[in-house]
Amino acid sequence: MMIDVPHTRLVLQRGQTSRLPHARAAHLCSSEGTLWITVDQDVKDIVLEPGQCFVVPGDLGVTVSALSPRAVLDLRPAPGARP
Repeated sequence: MMIDVPHTRLVLQRGQTSRLPHARAAHLCSSEGTLWITVDQDVKDIVLEPGQCFVVPGDLGVTVSALSPRAVLDLRPAPGARP
C-alpha cells in the first residue's frame, strides 16, 4: 500500500484488522486504544498503548489489529524516509 500523504489515521474496532503491505519505514503511533502490530519477517509482535510509537524497519508489510474496543492508529512517514 502506498500512502502518499503526510498523515493517515485509521480507526479500528476490537478484532478489526488492517493490512499495510508495504509500510516503507512508516512511523506508527497509537493515539487511542491498544494496537497489536505484526511485521512481516519478524518473529516478535509489537503492542502499542496510547502514546507509544513504532517505526517499521524497511519496506516490510504490517498487519495492525485493535485489542481494545476502539483503537486509533496514526501513520506517518518515518523521519528521513524516502518515498
